[in-house]
Amino acid sequence: MTSEDIINRLKDFALFEDIAQNHDKMIKVSDIFEARHIKAGEYIMKQGDQGEELYILMSGAVRVCKNTKQNEEYTIVDLKAEYNVFFGEIALMDSDVRSASIKVLEDCDVLVMGKDSFIELGNSYPEICLPITRTIGKKICSNLRNANNDVILLFDALVNEIQSTQL
Repeated sequence: MTSEDIINRLKDFALFEDIAQNHDKMIKVSDIFEARHIKAGEYIMKQGDQGEELYILMSGAVRVCKNTKQNEEYTIVDLKAEYNVFFGEIALMDSDVRSASIKVLEDCDVLVMGKDSFIELGNSYPEICLPITRTIGKKICSNLRNANNDVILLFDALVNEIQSTQL
């Protein structure tokens, strides 16, 4: 892909929606990405690994997985490039361990943004990285709300189960 192809493709991602119409900003963003090709069956990241990179899925398909307490892997969701997905965004905000694994289902091409490069870009061009950071923050908040709703549903199901066994 040419750099113009990459810029045009990045404009499809919600992560860049606030700067997508500014070609100069998109050039600066595209310059900090590294392209990688990953074969089916490999892992892009593993739950528990240290993380410092965000990934943009350009082609192919991946599976988001988590491990149970018994270390058995279960599927959260399968994602395809045409869904315009990105993952690993929390790694740009902190340097904690990965909360999930990403397994490649079909050979894929990804664009990778490192945390240090993102911080350098933000220090030089806050008007570029602030909107991206806000989008990441919105996504994290949405995920937190969904997790809270899931906890409430599980709690209600547990209470109903306990009540039904006591009757």
